[in-house]
Amino acid sequence: MARLHLIGSTHEYGDVFTYRFRPQGTLSFAPGEYGHLFFPQLLRRFTKPVREISFASAPGDDEVWFTLDHSSGSPFQEHFRSLTEGARMQVFGIGGHLKLPEDPARPLVLVGGGIGVTPFRSILRHLRVHQPQTPVALVHAARGDYLFGEEFAAMPIAYHRVGRAELADTLAAVADVEPPAAYLVAGSEAFLSGTVEHLRNAGVPDDAIQTDAFKGLHDDATTAVTP
Repeated sequence: MARLHLIGSTHEYGDVFTYRFRPQGTLSFAPGEYGHLFFPQLLRRFTKPVREISFASAPGDDEVWFTLDHSSGSPFQEHFRSLTEGARMQVFGIGGHLKLPEDPARPLVLVGGGIGVTPFRSILRHLRVHQPQTPVALVHAARGDYLFGEEFAAMPIAYHRVGRAELADTLAAVADVEPPAAYLVAGSEAFLSGTVEHLRNAGVPDDAIQTDAFKGLHDDATTAVTP
């Protein structure tokens, strides 16, 4: 079980915050995965004091980043928001649904809704070091605030910031690529459903699409996060 110590946080916008931790010992995960976060001090307050939160940092980064939306106001979210420098947290498991293609030459299209782009920061930072030859397009659909927007814009990728109304046309445009791309989609359940439909309408086969209900949006007071 890996242990993390909080070293700082950043207010991104609204109720969205990014938390930066220093790992104690080895923390092994793949880009795009999430950690099962555990606060022992919450055992008396929750039946299951564990949440699944996506990594915003890449494997090998000096810091471990998580981005959360605190708008639900749940006890767990409020506890996380109240953390001060030096606070300790444990990661007792790793999971994930987004996998990079085995062929590094295969184009990759990342589609994120709102802060659903968080695991894509992990993926893009990994690719920049280990697979810079992979052609990447990032389509970020949001209502006005684009998480990590400046960082993404500085990367050597095709970065599309769109509103929900432009999403279908943008996906149709980026889907017109050879060889056929792999598609990784992250966001709320509603966003996943709508995006997959847009991709199918653009002629993308189901076996080219991976989805992940983003870990870090909201949470229930007694169970793991399920956006």
